[in-house]
Amino acid sequence: MLRRWLFAFTLGICLAVISLPARAQSARSWRLPSFHTTLEVSPDGSLTVTETLQPRFSGSFNGIFRTIPVDYRTPEGFNYKLFIDLVRVTDENGKDLQCEISREGHYIKYKIWIPGAQDTTKTVLLTYRVENAIRYFDEHDELYWNATGTEWPVPIDQASVVIKLPAAAAGPGLRATAYTGAYGSTASDADVKITGAEALISTTRSLDYREGLTVVVGWDKGVVAKPGAAALTWRFLRANWMFGVPIVVFIFMFWLWYKRGKDPSASEPVMVLYEPPEKLTPGEVGTLVDNTPDMRDITATLVDLAVRGYLRIEEGEEKGLIWKTRDYTFRLLKPDSEWDELKEHERELLRGMFTNPSHPGATVYLLALENEFYRKLPEIREALFKQLISGRYYTHNPQKVRNLYLGLGVAVAVVAVALLAPWAAHSGTSMLTAILSGISSGLIVIIFAFVMPARTILGARVRSQILGFEEFMNRAEKDHFARLVNSPEMFDKYLPYAMALGVEGKWARAFENIYKQPPDWYRGYYDGTFRPSLLMHNLNAMSSRTASTFVSTPRSEGSGFGSSGSSGFGGGGFSGGGFGGGGGGAF
Repeated sequence: MLRRWLFAFTLGICLAVISLPARAQSARSWRLPSFHTTLEVSPDGSLTVTETLQPRFSGSFNGIFRTIPVDYRTPEGFNYKLFIDLVRVTDENGKDLQCEISREGHYIKYKIWIPGAQDTTKTVLLTYRVENAIRYFDEHDELYWNATGTEWPVPIDQASVVIKLPAAAAGPGLRATAYTGAYGSTASDADVKITGAEALISTTRSLDYREGLTVVVGWDKGVVAKPGAAALTWRFLRANWMFGVPIVVFIFMFWLWYKRGKDPSASEPVMVLYEPPEKLTPGEVGTLVDNTPDMRDITATLVDLAVRGYLRIEEGEEKGLIWKTRDYTFRLLKPDSEWDELKEHERELLRGMFTNPSHPGATVYLLALENEFYRKLPEIREALFKQLISGRYYTHNPQKVRNLYLGLGVAVAVVAVALLAPWAAHSGTSMLTAILSGISSGLIVIIFAFVMPARTILGARVRSQILGFEEFMNRAEKDHFARLVNSPEMFDKYLPYAMALGVEGKWARAFENIYKQPPDWYRGYYDGTFRPSLLMHNLNAMSSRTASTFVSTPRSEGSGFGSSGSSGFGGGGFSGGGFGGGGGGAF
């Protein structure tokens, strides 16, 4: 019996202890009998907000907190930000109150300690300054402000707002309206009065749980200064600070290019030169001038080999029922035993074209090289770069340098998006801004990849000489240079260089009255009348067909490589719209 009595007594004590916090909690409550807001619009467009809150506490509390959204979305999906600076937090006697500022997602949070917050009504004045809250339309300017917010967990017995504008706003152009209720409500249970340059708005009923008061005030343009393009750009970048990442990447890549990718100064001006420099071949000249051994350089090498007697190019008959195409035959004139004077890229080109290069007279149709020759292109390009590196024109293979930075650009984009996207989700920043910032950072590196390969001092000097030789061929048809282009042999000798540099048309026109007999190294159709321009036309057609054939691959192998922006007038407004808003609570 005694044991039962002790057990029951102990159980009762435990239940009483457990129920004490719950009882204390149930006896602890609060509400907002009054919420008054003063909005003062300055001529410079800034807004000073003073919120006077009078919370009534039943039970013991430490204070209240106020949350205000500061990050919004533009219709395009970017961040639009209110820039809020706390001015002061006081009680009704002007005494400063302790306030802790923090961020929670897209909200700024003011946590305010109130001494003696127990079974009493207190007054808190929260003053803060806002930039970027005024919207500028074609016909008017506007403040669309969610004065109380629609996220309060308690009723608000009375809410009122006073909007103070510059004196110039007074007149028929000043308009005001209000919306009350839960988020999205278009009800207007409020009195609206305009006196001079002020609008006074007060609710005509109490606001229930998660209901609020939103005000819209419009005035004629010119009353408030509109920010300029520089200010708007700065605000956009502040709101979308992640766009600073690609800016930093650009600055770093520019510095890296300046230190490692920029050619050293050639210390010589570009002067007209009458022959190719350094005994370079057309393929080497074309590669050195733009850091790339493209198909123009390879077809120019083919023509150069024909001019020098290693092969002959012959046009075939046009074929096809509807689309006429001309096939080409390449005839080897010198076997590989006579290739001692050729450079490696020239030998690789001939080996790729002729399956049996040891026999003079061997022939190959261009059509037979389709989907086959592409395997030889990497070796030809590699040979060109090796020759230029061994000649001290480059320190590193430009293609490998370019590929390195291309890969780095892809990696930067992936890593930047992977880092910025979670941060955007956590902080309430626009996900679009995070993704575009990451992708833009990678694209900047990729763009710089094409200018990162650098020549040596010798390479830069020789490139200047190549540009001087190009200038000579560009101006060869001028009277001043006519005496220099007076032999068909010069036309043949330098024609491949003109093709590699893309000035073959001007070079051909300079020989219209000099080069009158078709060459033996290219046998084509001239309709009974030969002119250098016709030869050039045929060569360009051959080069185009050859280039597309050389790079062709079998099909199976694939390739070888916010709502806050709308106006509150005209039926577009609602409770909870515009800027400001949020809510709060007690602690």
